[in-house]
Amino acid sequence: MQPMNYHLKYWRHYFISHSRHGTHSPFVYKLVDEVIYQQDDPDRILNLPREVSMGGKVEIKKYLLVDRLLKTFAYDQFMFLTDEPPASYEELFKQKAGSYSFRKIYYIDQTNLDLDFLAVVGERDMLIVNEPHLSVEREEYWNKLRDDDRVVVTIDLYRIGLVFFRAGQRKENFLIRF
Repeated sequence: MQPMNYHLKYWRHYFISHSRHGTHSPFVYKLVDEVIYQQDDPDRILNLPREVSMGGKVEIKKYLLVDRLLKTFAYDQFMFLTDEPPASYEELFKQKAGSYSFRKIYYIDQTNLDLDFLAVVGERDMLIVNEPHLSVEREEYWNKLRDDDRVVVTIDLYRIGLVFFRAGQRKENFLIRF
């Protein structure tokens, strides 16, 4: 995808997306209010891994969001579906992993990935999809993931996508400003 097209799509997403007040799901409202829009401690920002700090403002923002998500959703297993997991993210996932929470978190950063792995995903599991709109192939993958019957809630933050498999909730897709 051309860089200009990527940025134009970002602005389109920005104008049609909602803040926490545009959501009608208590789960998503609470997640947006208490996690996604949460301000980070300035000391945490100063102590980021070097590769994240050098990645620029967007990379810092994404890393801090993933950090807050991992603090909020207790998990005991994680899996990277990437060509090569970034060392900073791998270390972050290892630090935050607990035990007996029966949740697995998948971090996805690939272009050519099928949905076969969803057969083993549980209802408490969560997917974090990095840059779902970076290329046409990634956008097609994000759309297939969003439309899959096993997926219940998707939250599209443009640069990160969150996928939940919550039982007892109706299927919903949210576009949230981030």
